Formats: sequence, C-alpha cells, structure tokens
Amino acid sequence: MSKAKKIREAAKALYEVASVPAGFDFWYYKLLNYCLGIYKYSGLPESLPGRELLMNLIITGHAVIFQDKGQLVTTRTTIYDFDKYYRPTKATFGNVKIFSRTLTFGVDSEVVYLTRIQGNVLHDQCVDSGLNTFIKRYARMLADIESSINIYTVNTRATSYPVGASDQVRQSLENFYNKIAMGEKAVITDDLIIEAFRNVDINGQRSSEGLNDLIIARDKILATFFREIGIKFAQEQKKAQLTEEEVTADEQLLLLNVNDMLEVQREGLQRVNDHFRTNIEVVLNPIYNRKEYERKEGGEDDNASNMGGRE
Repeated sequence: MSKAKKIREAAKALYEVASVPAGFDFWYYKLLNYCLGIYKYSGLPESLPGRELLMNLIITGHAVIFQDKGQLVTTRTTIYDFDKYYRPTKATFGNVKIFSRTLTFGVDSEVVYLTRIQGNVLHDQCVDSGLNTFIKRYARMLADIESSINIYTVNTRATSYPVGASDQVRQSLENFYNKIAMGEKAVITDDLIIEAFRNVDINGQRSSEGLNDLIIARDKILATFFREIGIKFAQEQKKAQLTEEEVTADEQLLLLNVNDMLEVQREGLQRVNDHFRTNIEVVLNPIYNRKEYERKEGGEDDNASNMGGRE
C-alpha cells in the first residue's frame, strides 16, 4: 500500500472531530448521560428499571407505567385524547415485545411527568416538556464550537486555499494537505506545481486569541447547560468572589429546576403507588444534590470532583 493510500485510510479511521453531525452525536449522548444520573429510584420492581423510567421522562417528558403479564413496565408512548384543560388522558405505543395497546390513565395505567408542562399547552401543538430538546440545543452549540476549534487548529498548519491548474496538480496537492492534516511533514516533488500552483490566503487577520475564545465559549456553554438544569459546574465562581446575597440567590436558582422536576415526579409516582400498591420513591442522586456540599471560603468547590472537572 502506498504512503498516500495509507494516509487516506488513516484519515477515514479517525473520528470526524470537524464534522458537526458527528460532534452532535458525541455531545448529545454525553449530556444525556449526565442527565440520566440526576435521580435515583427505590422500591422499583425488577421489571421496571429506573434507567428506562428516567430515559422516557427525559426524551418525551412523560413515562406511562402499566402492567404487562402481571409485571409493571414502561415503554416509549404517545399521549393523546386531551380533556377540557388540554391534559392528555390516554397513551398508545408499539413495542415488538409487548405489542401495541391503548392505555387510559387512572384505569389501566398511570403517567409520571418530568415538568409541570403537561400536554397541549398552546392548544394547537404538543409541547415537548422533556429535557430532550434542551439537550439537543446545547449539543448542537457544542458541536459547532468543536468543529470550529478543529478547523482552526488544522488551518494553523495549512493557512491558505491551494489552487491548481490541472488534475495532476490537484492530486499532488491533496496528498500534500492530507499529510498536513495528519500532522506529518510533507514535501511536494511535482515540477508542474512550480508553474501551475498558487495560494489564496484564508487566515487574514486571525490571531491565536480566536482559538482561546472558542475554548472559553465551549466551557461557558457547558457551565450554562448545568446551571439551567440546576447543577453546579466546576468552573463557576467560588464563594469568596461573591457577596452573601449573590451566593443565596445563586443557590436558590440552581436548586429550582432539579427540585421542581423531583417534586413533579413524586406526584406522578404517588399515583402509581396508589394504583398498583407499590412503594416507589425518587430522590436526587447525592452526587448532584447541592445540599450535600458546602462551598468553602477561598477553597475548591466540593462539587468539582463529582462533575469530573472541565470537559
């Protein structure tokens, strides 16, 4: 295999860091994984895994619990048949293992919500009350930034558009820039390039500050994501840098979302317990529970280790 072909094969095998779709998938599942760790359940029957319950809550904003062959289960459902207050009263689903069925809340099933937005709030369209759209928005922003970072770093090695006058020149230049992209040294030996090649500058007035700005933007977006779902991000300000009023306001804001989602879940699970005679409970995962931590004056934030630091 020629050197050029080996480089092409190596490039295909690498993760497409500059690809926004590939980056979106990476960040979507990474952020979804964070959210799947926020709550812990107890009292669940073996047939009803907490992960599946929370997955449905995050992706659709609701989880319908019902019996299948005497066991409590949940699956991805579509809710419909709204009452006079535009609250859904029924659900339907298709599942290759438990087939299809129509369920009626309060009769043969109960529904648990993740937020207080339940159903057709705008009367003419269903509102996604789950975290799914929220996660997608941040995953897209992070994918765009990382794509820009990758393109920027490669362009520090290849700072111009190559322009060739023939296919032979084009092939030589592709081989040259493929090596550059792989971080290898490259030399052009084609004599035709001397007469048939020119560069068009693309970096212009760019400076090294641009890359630093992109990295800072990525960290700030991550911090904002965690803040909006109610989780402290390791890079946020320390208590020593804030007034007492600012600390109090910050704590109240950060606790609002996760506690509100917790309360809504408990309301739904109480209906499940009353209907199916279970004793299911949900609590904040201690790792994500801000009440478990004290921010020390001038010291490291105790929550930093739980978030794994910066991404």
